[in-house]
Amino acid sequence: MVKKVFKYIQRTEIIKNASVLVSGTLIAQAIPILLQPFLRRYFEPDEFGFYSVYVSIIGILLVISSFRYEQTIVLPKDDDDAVSLVNISILISIGFNLLVLSLVLIFSSQLLNLLSLPYSRRYILYLIPAGTFLLSIFQVFNFWLIRKKRFKAISINKLSRRSVEGIGQSIFAVVKQPGGLIFGDIIGQAANGIVSGYQSFKSGYSLAKISSTDFRGLLKRYIDFPRYSLLPALMSTVCFMLPVVFINRYYSAEYAGYFDLTKLILSVPLALIASSFSSVVLNKTSECYRENKSYFKEIKPLVGIVVLISILEIAIILLWSETLFSFVFGEKWSVSGTLAKVLVFPFALNFITSSFTSLFVALNRIVWQSIWQIFYFGLILVLPLLSSLPFEKFILMYSLIEVVANISMLVLLVILIKRTNE
Repeated sequence: MVKKVFKYIQRTEIIKNASVLVSGTLIAQAIPILLQPFLRRYFEPDEFGFYSVYVSIIGILLVISSFRYEQTIVLPKDDDDAVSLVNISILISIGFNLLVLSLVLIFSSQLLNLLSLPYSRRYILYLIPAGTFLLSIFQVFNFWLIRKKRFKAISINKLSRRSVEGIGQSIFAVVKQPGGLIFGDIIGQAANGIVSGYQSFKSGYSLAKISSTDFRGLLKRYIDFPRYSLLPALMSTVCFMLPVVFINRYYSAEYAGYFDLTKLILSVPLALIASSFSSVVLNKTSECYRENKSYFKEIKPLVGIVVLISILEIAIILLWSETLFSFVFGEKWSVSGTLAKVLVFPFALNFITSSFTSLFVALNRIVWQSIWQIFYFGLILVLPLLSSLPFEKFILMYSLIEVVANISMLVLLVILIKRTNE
């Protein structure tokens, strides 16, 4: 039976590529996850609360950083056009993050107040543009590597980031450096950008001079991405990242820290598998789309895998979450285990949808996704109105909103597959 499964994986390209990415990602993500019991005992919940606010802001800005042109890199038939799109994305990112830095310098006091950050943590604001730029550069090169089917290289890049990040955060923990989590993250992102750039050059990317005419032509050809995808994608990311900012503002950094750990653990399938599956789905489906071939048979094996993983996650959390959180991270983190029982359902659904949302890009149906993202954003806007509720009820309402949003995305994906897989 095992031999048959192994032979099936070898024959099925999408499973084989996904296996390469998932195995590399598993090793890379295992590093920060295994370090959590150590770091959670050295850093207090409020330290993780500030770190989660920093990560959330970067995640939001990352969506805008390259105006979504990085997603177009996989689409052109000609590699020269794809190289030009890489360069366009990098130039846009440089300009955008310089603008962000200027705004931070001018409005630092107002931003500290808006985010409920103490003055002693003002350095967080100045690290945000650097963190956004480094992550943006990696994302651009990552799409180039997806295009070139360099899935092993992508796995190596992720491993380099997490290794350097883990070492940095551990050292800062031992010396009890405030903000050590953020400083370690920056160092890891720098390593990630350098290694992914090196891998891209090895895979055919170059800095060869491109005429301004080519740039203008490509900007116009793919204008639908910033026109129809930028704002809705920003809304979607805000929906995912903003709750921790709300919790930090309306409750406390300590509660934000508890929520951060719950989110981290429940997102393990999302971080380890969904992003890898999404990359492979994007590559295979866009390839079939360019060649006018059916694609559903190629991605069908992944559907059963993600559903099974989701069911397993729900069962484990409902049965043992509080015990596991207390044992692994320390008694003070049992609150995170209690939150996990409520939040596991939307996170499991999000894992399923996130594995396949790249279909909208691959099939050039980004308008569909944009409409859903506007709907999702509208639901999240309800949260500030609920800030007067006790924290536990606030989390329950947030969970219900996420469930509604993800079920609606599942329905949309089914409709998309039925209409385009002919």
